[in-house]
Amino acid sequence: MSSKNLHNDTDLLAQLKKGHADAFKIIFDQYWDLVYAICFKNLGSHEDAKELTQEIFKSLWERRAKLDPPGSLKHYLAKAAKFQVYNFFRNQNTSKRHLDNFFKDQDFSENATENEINYRQLKEQLNLLLNRLPTQCKTVFHLSRMSDLSHKQIAAQLNISVKTVEYHLGNARKYLAKELRAFSQ
Repeated sequence: MSSKNLHNDTDLLAQLKKGHADAFKIIFDQYWDLVYAICFKNLGSHEDAKELTQEIFKSLWERRAKLDPPGSLKHYLAKAAKFQVYNFFRNQNTSKRHLDNFFKDQDFSENATENEINYRQLKEQLNLLLNRLPTQCKTVFHLSRMSDLSHKQIAAQLNISVKTVEYHLGNARKYLAKELRAFSQ
């Protein structure tokens, strides 16, 4: 499929619904900056904004067959970005409430030994989970979190793109968050 055949959002959406990756790439290239800007403006974090932007486009691809936006594609993606930001803050607030409740219910001076045991168990669990990550994902995570390298430095060291680094970090964070949530219950 030639990109010359795609003149407007209606044509792009029609081609996207058919599963044409070229249409998705054009949409991605055309609207990535807009979606990222909305996310960054509301979050103030480049990493979080990139992760949400990636999630929006991932969702767009996964739901391509069902897409039927009522307005323009630009308007649809802008709304999706605002909704993702809202969900991000909602999830953060929920996590903060859980943490606040946890700390409120704890008497740390009397439970120092118990806290030390819990810390060690959590650390062991985290190490086990890190070892279950795919090799490349684990390497990227360690370089980012343990060696404190930037995404660009990791990409250069591993000879991969910055987007690939972001992809691996996003996957690692999601996996660890999910598994650690299950561990803490």
